[in-house]
Amino acid sequence: MAGMSILRPCLQGFRIVNNRLIQTPIQRQSQLLGQVSVRNGGHETRMAIIPSRFDWTRFKDDFIFYLMLGLVPMMATITSINLFIGPAELSEIPEGYEPKEWEYYKSPIKRWLAKYVYEEPQKEYERTLHFLHESQQKRYWRIMKKRYQFLSQERMDYQGWYIIDPSNRAKFYAENAATKEMYDR
Repeated sequence: MAGMSILRPCLQGFRIVNNRLIQTPIQRQSQLLGQVSVRNGGHETRMAIIPSRFDWTRFKDDFIFYLMLGLVPMMATITSINLFIGPAELSEIPEGYEPKEWEYYKSPIKRWLAKYVYEEPQKEYERTLHFLHESQQKRYWRIMKKRYQFLSQERMDYQGWYIIDPSNRAKFYAENAATKEMYDR
């Protein structure tokens, strides 16, 4: 320890010599000469607070990424189909052959969609007919119910059930047996 304290003044002298050998920056040199540089940074010393654009930038980047992720392969596929396959050409139909529905379209993409994605027009037509039949039946039974209600009010009639409900059959027979015994006594 005592040896280290003796060497301390020598070390300080070495630093001074070493600092003069190493070139110092301009600001450090001006401070050594006693000059102080002042920088105020413009007119006002406050920063303007603006809303963040992070959400908009993220949305825009994601939108463009996913748009291109689907758009580029789709456009490449459509272009290659139109270049290499091309539109259909009209030709004579062989005798005894009935063309399928999708064979009437000119574009290969429309043909593929008609074959695998869309439904056949006959199925759609039959479905529409079924829907019309069902709605007609509902309308008929609605009219019949209104007519029944009107006639029952006009004739002062009421609903009378002459059929024994199967779920209440045991109860019905038990009540009848009890009334029969009561009258038999």
